[in-house]
Amino acid sequence: MIRLLGAHRGMAALLALLMLAGSLLLAGLPRALEASLDKSAETMLRTSPPLTTALTVGLDGTYSQTAPRSVDAITQANASWRSTMPPTVRGILDGVPRFGYETRSKMQFGRHRYLTLGWYNDIDTRIRYVAGRPPGPIDGPKRFEISLSAKPAAELGIKLGDTVPFEGYQAVVSGLWEPLAPDDVYWTAYHSGAAKIVITRPPLAQEDDLRIFGLASGDALASGELWLNYSWTFQVNPAAVTARNGQDVLDALAEADHVVRSGPRGVSVSTGLPFQGENTTLSTGLGQLIKEFLDRLATTRALMAVLLGGFAVACLGTIALAVRLLGSRMHGALSLMRARGASLPRVTTVGGGVVALAIAPAALVGAAFSLLVSGPSLPILLLGPVALAVIAIAYACGATAHAHQQPLNERRDDVVTRRPSPRRIALEVLVVLLGVGGVQLLRSRGLGDDPFMMAVPALLTVAAALVALRVYPLPLRLLLHLAARRRDAAPYLGLAMAARAATGATLPVLTLLPALAIGAYGAVTADGLATAQRLAAWQQVGAEIRVERSEGIPADLVERVRKTPGVDQVVPAAVGKTHAEVGFTGRDTAVVAVDLNAYRNLVAGSPLEIPPAPASGALVSSDMAAMASFDVTWPEQLTVQPKGKIAALPGVDTTDLGLIVLPALPQHTNTLLISGDAAAVKAAVPAGTVIRTVDGTLTEITSVPLTSSLMTGLRVVTLALAAYALAAVAIMLVSGAAERSRALILLHAIGLTRRQAKGMTVLEIGPVLILAVLAGLALGLGLPTLLGNGIDLSAYAGLRFGDYPIDPVTPALLAGGVAVVALAGVYLGGSRAKSR
Repeated sequence: MIRLLGAHRGMAALLALLMLAGSLLLAGLPRALEASLDKSAETMLRTSPPLTTALTVGLDGTYSQTAPRSVDAITQANASWRSTMPPTVRGILDGVPRFGYETRSKMQFGRHRYLTLGWYNDIDTRIRYVAGRPPGPIDGPKRFEISLSAKPAAELGIKLGDTVPFEGYQAVVSGLWEPLAPDDVYWTAYHSGAAKIVITRPPLAQEDDLRIFGLASGDALASGELWLNYSWTFQVNPAAVTARNGQDVLDALAEADHVVRSGPRGVSVSTGLPFQGENTTLSTGLGQLIKEFLDRLATTRALMAVLLGGFAVACLGTIALAVRLLGSRMHGALSLMRARGASLPRVTTVGGGVVALAIAPAALVGAAFSLLVSGPSLPILLLGPVALAVIAIAYACGATAHAHQQPLNERRDDVVTRRPSPRRIALEVLVVLLGVGGVQLLRSRGLGDDPFMMAVPALLTVAAALVALRVYPLPLRLLLHLAARRRDAAPYLGLAMAARAATGATLPVLTLLPALAIGAYGAVTADGLATAQRLAAWQQVGAEIRVERSEGIPADLVERVRKTPGVDQVVPAAVGKTHAEVGFTGRDTAVVAVDLNAYRNLVAGSPLEIPPAPASGALVSSDMAAMASFDVTWPEQLTVQPKGKIAALPGVDTTDLGLIVLPALPQHTNTLLISGDAAAVKAAVPAGTVIRTVDGTLTEITSVPLTSSLMTGLRVVTLALAAYALAAVAIMLVSGAAERSRALILLHAIGLTRRQAKGMTVLEIGPVLILAVLAGLALGLGLPTLLGNGIDLSAYAGLRFGDYPIDPVTPALLAGGVAVVALAGVYLGGSRAKSR
């Protein structure tokens, strides 16, 4: 075996290289994908609102007989809640205690002025007193000491030492404080209303309500007579949720909800009675976030399984071609062994052993290199290289045994075409039926976690290759018939050689067609995702540049922006929310006042579609279109007359809201829709103005770790498939080089020219190559339609395939490039064969 390996070290090196690259991709790409999945989960949790990812246990103390009545009691309850959470939930929580209580409702102390009292366990470490001192214990049953944030207190005219009466109680201002870090998430998310005045306007009200927070003594507030709401907030450690424990966490959250509703096991923190939990609730958005992440995770894994499945088919086919070529090179030596009396198992062992010596170390090295890829250690990923090596070695042993199972003098080496056996026909029919049936199942059920569903696209490509092989002789016969009428014999001889080689084209077509089909599908998917992401960016922003100011944009600023060099067009708009007087209870709606015709001109040439403006009245969502008219209070008190329907408008969030599009109201402008240079716009507007651009939003969408890794994986697999397709063509060319050289040398003796030799070589290999390229490209372009919603990538951009046209340019260029390079190699190979 060692001698044979050394004698054919070139082919052995090629086999090792093919196996090394295949093993590295099959083991390394999923590892990198898992790392991106983990990073995506961490990024999702880290960038989501803290109270959305946190688990907040709430207790309405109004009717509870066991509510905590002191700081020590609520502190003990915090430990009790944490300890009774399911182990999986406890494992993802950080160790920071966050708990406190507030008065159940706001209490009025003046006209449209309200006060909320509260206490939080860690607020003392996050504030600095600028006057007075912290609030002390209760001074009488109806009297509290409180401290206020200095800035909102000054805005409301409340000073140190003032007494604030509210609903039969009195609150004495003992101190004024300010946050140590006002921009910290503690103040912007967890307690957003504690250091500022909260302004709200009830429906149909003409004046805003102003609410201020008062910090009270924890024990004084808990032991008083005010109704309180208690909360214990447990924040999630973003790095603790991964792609592998996401489902366990989701299941544990349901168990945690049951635990909270039934109350923690143990003893009440206040009365010694069992904690009933009749008024306890668990509030969190973590479950929904993880569910969305798991949906995206499943789609990502399934898509990569489809692509890697197609790559595995192409890789195996290319390796099988190389093994067959090596077997033909070793055929003489193994036949001599057989003639000298070596048994068939002995010959099979030698032939398979040579292949194993080339393949096994390469598979191990490829698997070892994959460990250098950043990602979690998953032993299951090593099954890919192992399976690839085992199948290749098994094929080598089977091919060797088949080639030498008959004595040398009983084998035929002529041009007789063998009929396919009934077993082969039955197997081909089974593969085709499985491919077609699998596609129907996949369209109706989706990929899911079913391994068969993930293998359906690769199985479909194999089925298409088998059908193409059965159809292939028909056009070849027609070409032969046409070539026979020509006076030049070279084309006929080339096509005759192609027809003779048709019986051996099974493995090349089974390699090339899946490689090109899955490669084309990968290119279509990558282009489709890029198109969808860019369209999503346009829909989120609504224009090339979007400028927003909550306090409004005056007319002089609009003109200044319009006259700024680099700014092409400016369309003012008023965007907000209101309560429309529709139906019995009314309808919360989004309102946009904009000149739709000017807006259409602004986004002309972009992916956005803006409806034309009606001659009069407004466009409204379908749930309000039946009304003859109705009133709204924003942007001013007016009566809306529906004159058409509109479902959505780019840049406007209508989640759980209706939509009203009014004619432009310049006096209420708070948004500018602009086309031009973003840097020039930024320089023209005041500081603090919100500026959003399509390019910036697109960067945010594509920079998500999971999305960027998926796009990278799609491109890597597509290029790898193209490379293996070229390698397969090269092996095909080399495989028939010896026989082709003999034929061309004989023909050269009777006058064959160099050009004719090249043409004959192209006509011999070109038909099967063109068949594989055209069939693979057609199947790859058709896979998104064939698979339908079975592979739903809308989670990456909000759009499904079919919502926008598929661009065939990239996959066509890819397939065409493979064909041109391959035919160029065949053409040059014909010249070299003639020279030999």
